[in-house]
Amino acid sequence: MTAPPRNAAAGPPGPPAATAVVEAYFEAVDAEDFDKLSRLLDSDVSLTACGSRPRQGAAAVIALFRAIFERFPMHADRPRRLICEGGTVVAEFRFEGTSAAGVDVAFEAVDVFDVEDGRIVRLTQWFDSAHLERQLRSAGAPSRQPPAPSGP
Repeated sequence: MTAPPRNAAAGPPGPPAATAVVEAYFEAVDAEDFDKLSRLLDSDVSLTACGSRPRQGAAAVIALFRAIFERFPMHADRPRRLICEGGTVVAEFRFEGTSAAGVDVAFEAVDVFDVEDGRIVRLTQWFDSAHLERQLRSAGAPSRQPPAPSGP
């Protein structure tokens, strides 16, 4: 049996535009390109992430990513699979990074995007925050859990 294709779709394929927006999101996040990221986010986007309070609005979401990147100056989100249905895209990915204290971390995560008119209007992020906390603690890093990465 072979592994599913990188961008395997469940059911009928969704609009390629939604998938392209999510791919551009991961590129912007990895490059810390906040201008590009702001063009991809709806002005009233909502973000709900594990271990973090909900954020509303593009400015609040970008502020969260800035805080994450301060805690993890080296980071990469590596999408493994995108599943698209209509304007909803589910992204399975691996986060790999190094904290500001020099601790290497890695974990699997899932982001769910709702895309309308070429912009992300809703984003939820799912990962095992306890696993991340254990990685940080085992290396002697402070035990404060960082904001949820996204797609860092």
